[in-house]
Amino acid sequence: MRQIFLFLTLVVLIACNNETQKTVKQYQIKHQDNSIVIPIILSKSLENRKEEFDNYLISARKNISNFAKKYNWSDLVKEEFIDSMMIFDIKKDFNKSLLILAEADTNTKLPDTYCAALEKRTLVVVSPEYYAKVFPEGIEQGSFEKLLTHEIAHRLHIKILNGNEEEMGPIWFYEGFAMFVANQFSNSKTKLSKKEMTLIMNDPNRGSYMKYNYIFRYFVEKISLTELISKAKNKDFNKWLISKIN
Repeated sequence: MRQIFLFLTLVVLIACNNETQKTVKQYQIKHQDNSIVIPIILSKSLENRKEEFDNYLISARKNISNFAKKYNWSDLVKEEFIDSMMIFDIKKDFNKSLLILAEADTNTKLPDTYCAALEKRTLVVVSPEYYAKVFPEGIEQGSFEKLLTHEIAHRLHIKILNGNEEEMGPIWFYEGFAMFVANQFSNSKTKLSKKEMTLIMNDPNRGSYMKYNYIFRYFVEKISLTELISKAKNKDFNKWLISKIN
């Protein structure tokens, strides 16, 4: 199975434009127990930072493992969620590689702030410098490591739900969960009123991650995480939670 996904990653590289083909290189680095090999594919300008990126990934995987252990989900992380990681210094190359992996129209326009995704067991990410440039409010200690953790956390969420991705709940909830796992914005000073929370929770369009983070943490302090996850699929999930806002 691993060989299949590595092959798909190479197919992506071949399918990308010539510029991308000339500026990526694959490194196979053994992680943690020296039995797991996760290839890292880098743009040429990032080649001399392979050890740095490997350490980011090791830390992200450790974050997921520690979180799972805390909530008795260790059995769910015994199998790796990713088979390779690709890091790009040029956003258009990131976009094209991700869209090819997702088998989507490569002319699809992705937001500038769309900086990471885990698709077909390949973690596709922009460079830390680009991430800091387009999402400055997200920069904090360990922010790039947290970005990787966030993306892997989505897969843990789906695993908790036995693969039922449609049961992850509203946007604010599943993005809030990933931020909670990654410990993003833990020192945020954001404060929201009940009216503001209600509007955000009922908005089907993507909004502020900082505000999602506040809302998720507000409820997880009142209700157990396992109960929140189990009820997120319910039609009246938002209504039920809103009734509990002081």
